[in-house]
Amino acid sequence: MKIKKSVLADALKVLGKVVSQTSPVEVQRSVRFLGVGEQVWLTATDGVESVTVEVIGDAGEMEEFTGEYKALRELIRSTRGGEIEVTGKSLEWPELEEVPEEAVSVELPASFGELLALAAPVMDRDGARLILRGVNLSAEGITATNGKELLHLPWPLAVQEEVTLPFPLALLTAKPAAPGVLHLWNRRNERLFRIEIGGFQWQGKALPGNFPDWKQVISADKTSDYQIEIHEPERVIEFLKTVPDSLPFHAVELNGVPGGVTVIPNNFPDMELRLEATVVGAQPRAVLALNKYILLRMLQQGYTKFRAHSDGRIPVIAEGGSGRYLAMPIHILPKHQPEKEETKMENVENKMVSAPVQTVAPNHEPETNPLDELCNTIDTFRNKLKLALDESTLLVRKVKEVQLAQKQKERDFIQAKRAIERIRMAI
Repeated sequence: MKIKKSVLADALKVLGKVVSQTSPVEVQRSVRFLGVGEQVWLTATDGVESVTVEVIGDAGEMEEFTGEYKALRELIRSTRGGEIEVTGKSLEWPELEEVPEEAVSVELPASFGELLALAAPVMDRDGARLILRGVNLSAEGITATNGKELLHLPWPLAVQEEVTLPFPLALLTAKPAAPGVLHLWNRRNERLFRIEIGGFQWQGKALPGNFPDWKQVISADKTSDYQIEIHEPERVIEFLKTVPDSLPFHAVELNGVPGGVTVIPNNFPDMELRLEATVVGAQPRAVLALNKYILLRMLQQGYTKFRAHSDGRIPVIAEGGSGRYLAMPIHILPKHQPEKEETKMENVENKMVSAPVQTVAPNHEPETNPLDELCNTIDTFRNKLKLALDESTLLVRKVKEVQLAQKQKERDFIQAKRAIERIRMAI
């Protein structure tokens, strides 16, 4: 079977997200080739999920074989020229379950892959809660959360019962840009799915459990009593990229001032960015502080309007992008206040005021958000665990080195003993 080198390389990038190169099961380390004429289908599986990519090649009447993923990557690196001749061996490949007639079929828009790409940074890929590692599809749209932030994309889908798909790494790598279809069906106590978009096919099991009731997190419009609209998001994005990390919260303050806002890293007050913005509504009694990386993602996805409550006790709702992006503000004691400037009262009839933030520092210590404390404790535990794993890996390596050194000494001793015996026999 002949395939263009670039085509095979692109296909293996997608299939590599499913292949398990260290698996003892040969099928899970391999790629299946099935070709008829110029149509070639490449398939990989990890035992739970299966991904198929259709490419153009030269397979003659019909060819079917498998090759190990690692060997195929090496073949691409060692082959010169624009075309590769691929060969393999016959291997019994597990058949995919066919979509039953009673399955629910949902039409997917051509922008489905782009929507998942927007939700991907909000999914908790390494979290303890399995349900938060995926993306939720429902009649209201696409939703993802990691417990600290939430993104809802209101793209209605004809789904009778919501389903949570695992992290779509292969789909994000393939970037299919065409209308598709989602098939959903039940098998015993499992929920199965298949997504078909052009020549891309992804089949697997939906994540078990109940996705959080995200609708209760989104507060009503009347709950947010003031709004900040940033007119120069590009400047804020570039500024945030220069702000050093500041564990555990990476807090960045947004302070309303006459005619705009100031962006100030909480632990780096000398770094300040003042820019034009529209601040309307009540005068905030608490400084609006957000995680630097969350604010950066919001702005990069086009969210420039921030609705918040003056007490800072409810989630901030960012709008202006493809949906609504929610994040809980960081409740900290403000260390710096914006300069006070005299301004004229405008639009008194509508009771909309644009004024500097006036916050009085209390005498007592600031309250700590239990959720933030929990997240901080979890991060600290993860760091300790990672350090312990690194140390254990180092110890294992040292043990292997000692074992190799001991075996080498034993071999040297045996060789010396044999040499002495040969000398004795020669005498």
